[in-house]
Amino acid sequence: MYQILSFLKFYVTATNQHGVHSPFVYDYVTKCLYKKERIRLPVSIKVLVKSILYFNYQTARLLTANKNLEKDIFDHCPNVNFTQENPIVIVGSVNEILHSKILDQKLENKTMLFIDKIHKNQNTFEQWKHIQAHNQVTVTIDLFYCGLVFVRKEQVKEHFKIRI
Repeated sequence: MYQILSFLKFYVTATNQHGVHSPFVYDYVTKCLYKKERIRLPVSIKVLVKSILYFNYQTARLLTANKNLEKDIFDHCPNVNFTQENPIVIVGSVNEILHSKILDQKLENKTMLFIDKIHKNQNTFEQWKHIQAHNQVTVTIDLFYCGLVFVRKEQVKEHFKIRI
């Protein structure tokens, strides 16, 4: 029941590219998220793969070993190396991000955190809001199915809700 109410609230308050006033996010939404590609993956994993391709990320870290996800990423993004040291893309759940203390480490500019199922339940959504408030985080994008966190030192702190 929580997810249904959460989706309705999200849908009413979210926008598309016309409500975005950040050039970085506008380009990302129009040239990446809304770009039609024949990628047969679940919505959130498709967002991850399209993002890696769009930003041409070379290194990624999965906080939990997931061979299926690793294979999906590698099948579509063969140039990505999985590493524990200084990854530019970090993939995990809200709990994994918070418990790994990733945000307490100095993250490189342009780092992206991909967080799946941020609207899973009330607790998960509260943790998502905690991540949004962190001082290293500058841009967050709530896509309902997943959340994206960007470290961009040249940009003002902003939060977006985008319908995809």
